[in-house]
Amino acid sequence: MVTRHLTSERLVLTIATVVIVGVLAVSIWSLAFASTGTADQPQIDADVQQRYESIDGVNATQTTTITRNGTVASRTTYDTVLQPGTEKKRLAVVNSTVERYDLRVSNGSALWLYDQRRAKATRISLSSPGSDRGKRLQRLFASLNMATAADAATDSQSVEPLPVVPRGEQRPTESARSMTVSYRGTESLDGREVYVIHVAPKDDTATYEQTIWVDTEQFFPVKKRTAWTADGERTVVTTTYTDVTYDTGVSEDVFTPSFPDNTTVEVPETPERQTYESVGALKADTEVQVPEPDIPPGYELTYATQTRGRVHSVGLRYMNRTSLITVAKYDRPGVGDNASEGVTIDGQPAQVSYGLTTSVSWSCERYRYTIRGEGVSADRLITIGQSVGCPSGE
Repeated sequence: MVTRHLTSERLVLTIATVVIVGVLAVSIWSLAFASTGTADQPQIDADVQQRYESIDGVNATQTTTITRNGTVASRTTYDTVLQPGTEKKRLAVVNSTVERYDLRVSNGSALWLYDQRRAKATRISLSSPGSDRGKRLQRLFASLNMATAADAATDSQSVEPLPVVPRGEQRPTESARSMTVSYRGTESLDGREVYVIHVAPKDDTATYEQTIWVDTEQFFPVKKRTAWTADGERTVVTTTYTDVTYDTGVSEDVFTPSFPDNTTVEVPETPERQTYESVGALKADTEVQVPEPDIPPGYELTYATQTRGRVHSVGLRYMNRTSLITVAKYDRPGVGDNASEGVTIDGQPAQVSYGLTTSVSWSCERYRYTIRGEGVSADRLITIGQSVGCPSGE
């Protein structure tokens, strides 16, 4: 079976550097953790994903603050409406210390970014209406449940990867460390009892750390603080939801934008994307030589893709219970001066990046390859890249 839909990955990533402060979400959590437990740590036997996704709607005031080396770089407050388990959301700026889009609205299949001063809105087609945040929450608490008092007396197991660094911000340049997740008890936040969960490097260097406050009843993350150091600069991003109300019976009209008559709505041209159920189906429908990576045991192909437009690419997506690996090939080479020191693939300089998605990229004449992973170490991605190499005829 072949399905066709439009994707806007390139534009979304570009715009994300502008609006990321307003849209940091649960997706920044790692897919896999090691756990350090305490004797009083509760066993969370609730169906976390079901509890989170059953919320009919959330209304809240969202405030996101970014500090660098202790100085506030930006603070933005939004009136926020969202539906957990979907990509439906509405963020209207109340006040901000920096220039932002005044309104961001998504109905799950399209995203609108509205700039009132310029009387301009940009409409972006989204490739997927669903959200996997509930699954990530479930995995997070499952990892905590594996921690026991006996575990706490021994060294925790290694964990991959580093938690996310928001797109558009600096990212750690050092190699990924082992991470641990620990339970910090409960607190009262804005009148609600919350679980406090902390993620940090195993060696306790505090180069990267994250604390998440999760509602004990609905499992909605009401606060998140992420901090990291890169190039000598300490960045802290804190997002807090206050005046939270659940099951608000949100009307679908909330996620359908309405702009003044003088508004210019732009719809950027987006490439055509095809999705295939097997690698064989992709190979039969493309003239591009499809990569043949050595993927570790336990992973299954979820789908293959081909994108045609200004850039022609093919991609493979693999998952296991806790992590994700994607392999992409583009007809637009380029690593050059951005290559990481001492890292090569088949003799070609490669670039390693860390963040929400750790990645390894290299070029072979006409094509660029990128292997990305969530819950996968950079070393493993490099090994997979070496299995792909630079096939003959490239």
